[in-house]
Amino acid sequence: MDIEIIGFIAGGLSAALFVPQIIKIVREKSAEEISIITCIIGVLSSVLWLWFGIEKDHISMIVTNSLSVVATMSLIILKFNYNKEKN
Repeated sequence: MDIEIIGFIAGGLSAALFVPQIIKIVREKSAEEISIITCIIGVLSSVLWLWFGIEKDHISMIVTNSLSVVATMSLIILKFNYNKEKN
């Protein structure tokens, strides 16, 4: 079995981790429960894994960590958008 398949499954699950939270925020129009520090750590972690994947030429790490960066950045944007609307 190609090890990249395991990488895609593991990375895909990590990237998908944020999707339910994004959906909940959009539905409820509230991001109060989101920790900005957690999001920043998540973005930094994903960026570093992405960089590692690029250096090692692992397509699964590149694709899935790119998705994780987008998902986590979406949470940050939603957090700031809904905080603005509230104030």
